[in-house]
Amino acid sequence: MGRTRDAEAELNLPPGFRFHPTDEELVVHYLCRKAAHQCLPAPIIAEVNLYKFNPWELPDKALFGQREWYFFTPRDRKYPNGTRPNRAAGKGYWKATGADKPVAPKGSSRALGIKKALVFYSGKAPKGVKTDWIIHEYRLPDSNRSAANRKGSLKLDEWVLCRLYNKKNAWEKMQLNQKETTSLADTESDSFRTTESDVDDSAPEFRGPEMAGNLLSFGGQEQRIEEYDWYTELKLDEPEGPGMMMAFRNFDASLNQDFFFQAMSTPNARLSQANLPPF
Repeated sequence: MGRTRDAEAELNLPPGFRFHPTDEELVVHYLCRKAAHQCLPAPIIAEVNLYKFNPWELPDKALFGQREWYFFTPRDRKYPNGTRPNRAAGKGYWKATGADKPVAPKGSSRALGIKKALVFYSGKAPKGVKTDWIIHEYRLPDSNRSAANRKGSLKLDEWVLCRLYNKKNAWEKMQLNQKETTSLADTESDSFRTTESDVDDSAPEFRGPEMAGNLLSFGGQEQRIEEYDWYTELKLDEPEGPGMMMAFRNFDASLNQDFFFQAMSTPNARLSQANLPPF
């Protein structure tokens, strides 16, 4: 099931413009405003709990994007009294890599946010298999976390902002391959046609050998075979019976002697001749 809308297209940006914010813009104009329950510059970032899904399931849940996708997501604690986040997600887990990077506005030494890189591992820790899915997670400093100050709560952050992407653009390539495969299948189903497709289903069925004379329903041939029907009903053991006399009355005199002897050589005629009494 694909994405139902494209929030970037709904912004009606001029040609060539894209939503491609810097780290500072994401923290100052989106994350800080979201945490303070203020209006965002554009309703373009989806609210999704990333830790309930595998990363390859998330692009369809974003509001826009082909190579990178943005989300607001909550973070939970791993333990009720600790500050360590729970990184289990879908059928694997996210693992931090590299050092945290402070994000501060230009001209200021005070960090408004912290950027962390995470890589998704498929399977159970510590034997998970590393994938190409990466998240850049932006969070507020500890002193600005309203949820972190609630004792006994499993919620560590009410909101963090995440940028998700695949290092090898595997998701985008997969989508293009699926579109090409679907388009090719539709084209082949419309254009491919065999001789069987032109068979008229309303044509009469072939009659089996149990029918007299093994009649076939091809034009002309059936008529010629039916001309022998009068002879197959003859009872040759009663040469003077009414059946024989009626048959000879209906016999067409225009038929020559060769035709008569040809009829006598049919299997039915030979079978009847075997029952003739001796002279």
